[in-house]
Amino acid sequence: MTKSRSLLALACLIALAAPASAQLDERGCVTSFDPQADYFAARSAPEHADNFSVEYFGHYKLVTVERPYPGGQSETYVLVQCGTPEPALGPDLAHAPRITIPIRSLFSGSTSQSPALVAIDAVEAVTGVARRDFIATPELIAHMERQKVVEYETSGVVDVEAVVAAAPDVLMAGGGGETEIGRVAAAGIPVVNFADWQETSPLGRAEWVKFMGLFFNAEAKANSAFAEVAEEYARARALVANIQESERPLVLSGQSFGGTFFAAGGKSFIAQLIEDAGGRYVFADNASTGSFEIRDLEQLIVRAREAEIWIQASIHYRTLADIAADDPRLAALPAARSGQVWIPDALKGSNGGVQFYELGTMRPDLVLMDLISILHPERAPGHERVFNRPIALGP
Repeated sequence: MTKSRSLLALACLIALAAPASAQLDERGCVTSFDPQADYFAARSAPEHADNFSVEYFGHYKLVTVERPYPGGQSETYVLVQCGTPEPALGPDLAHAPRITIPIRSLFSGSTSQSPALVAIDAVEAVTGVARRDFIATPELIAHMERQKVVEYETSGVVDVEAVVAAAPDVLMAGGGGETEIGRVAAAGIPVVNFADWQETSPLGRAEWVKFMGLFFNAEAKANSAFAEVAEEYARARALVANIQESERPLVLSGQSFGGTFFAAGGKSFIAQLIEDAGGRYVFADNASTGSFEIRDLEQLIVRAREAEIWIQASIHYRTLADIAADDPRLAALPAARSGQVWIPDALKGSNGGVQFYELGTMRPDLVLMDLISILHPERAPGHERVFNRPIALGP
């Protein structure tokens, strides 16, 4: 073989191996499918989240949620680039939902999805929400005022008929496992579980912006948004990293309802935030990754009687008298008597919704800075708290 023919053969091999540049229309759909092309130039991978994963192939993605809802088996969703053929997959994925991406209409079933949608510029895709009055994110509120958005869970139960009639590309549920959600899926509407709340670390929850980005081919935006949060979180944590154990205040977290105290679990993201903020959690030895119930309030009083600070208290608390009206024993706690009871409802949307439960999930760096300013104010001079306000000791 001559040298020129060898070079020509090598050039042909390179051309065959190299992915073709994607030809897309204005909707982001492929106009001429090339089975050799890689249609996903930007990719995401979770680094802190352990409840979802993604595998990329030439023109489709396999997205898996390990714990879609309490007691549920793992779920895999097949995301296929629009304008390309459905992939031939094995029997294990025969019944997995097929979702054409980028999606153009989304029913959002959890308010924690809102800041992720803002971060990847996908607010305009929202065509349905569970409850309008639960949403506090300004961009979503403005969108609902401009566009007709279906409200499909006004009574606390999913209106299956309303969802099916609207036929969104995806209903992104909140990971509750409701029976009605199963009926929506059976009717042919792809259901995806946004189960960020089952993550046990603050950055793990925030990283679900990458999960959202997968459905819009918005990996680059999602990666950038999360990288900024992770960097700011690390910077905040470094402020208190050298604090000795003896200087770390004891912290209580939780709320009382009807005589039962719901405390953050010792392996929860709240417990992690307390540790990262330079505190010690009262129930650090508890094994729960969510919250747990304390029905015997005396048990709580014994454990919390040395706590200097109480966070995540009821949004109904304004004064010490409010706590006493709930239960005099709670008002007698040292943290309550000194006014160190903090409620995360300082930032609200125009409709009165509490943004901590939305923006706080996406921006744990802001939550952490708030906690540092409460536990160690000398380490965060000048910080203006975003989410937290204290009770008033007076009337």
